[in-house]
Amino acid sequence: MQHRLLRNVIMGIGMLALLSACGQTKSPVQPPLADPAMSKPQTQTSSPTTTPAPATVPAAPAADTKQLKIKAYYGNENGDKLVEQETTISYKQDDEKYMAALKALSTSTDATVLPLFKGFTFKTVSAKNGLLTIDASMAPESRLGAGGEELLLKALKQTLFQFTELNSIEFLLDGKAVDSLMGHMELPHPIKR
Repeated sequence: MQHRLLRNVIMGIGMLALLSACGQTKSPVQPPLADPAMSKPQTQTSSPTTTPAPATVPAAPAADTKQLKIKAYYGNENGDKLVEQETTISYKQDDEKYMAALKALSTSTDATVLPLFKGFTFKTVSAKNGLLTIDASMAPESRLGAGGEELLLKALKQTLFQFTELNSIEFLLDGKAVDSLMGHMELPHPIKR
């Protein structure tokens, strides 16, 4: 059983490494994920040895854009522990901050961490009476082993329960309440604080 788990984790990490190389620009002066609302490209002024700014932070936010610092959780290089990183999310309306937090979980500019939600598409996210309902889809390459799935669920809870107004999370996959996201860990409906 451990051998199978180890093999799945190694294969998952390898797939994530290959997929992370897809679509990267060759120009070192633009961040990997540019905000389409920005009208001119940014230049990178920091040296390569400094920690790059999170991809979710636009350099010049519009006057009506709000920003919030949160802790986002990723997998470590080995895929066996959570790594906490502070990031800044941008949003216009208060209910959009949850989507911004989820998107922060799916990308990272730090090569030493694994975005556990890479390959997830968040279709809708809505909050009502302390319940956050997420409808997402998952690409086949997003599947992780049992350890990875457990880390993914922990990252989801620890990131979203920073918002004190949330008491529970209903995570739907393609509009359906499934027993498990990847077939290893039970997915409660809803996930409670």
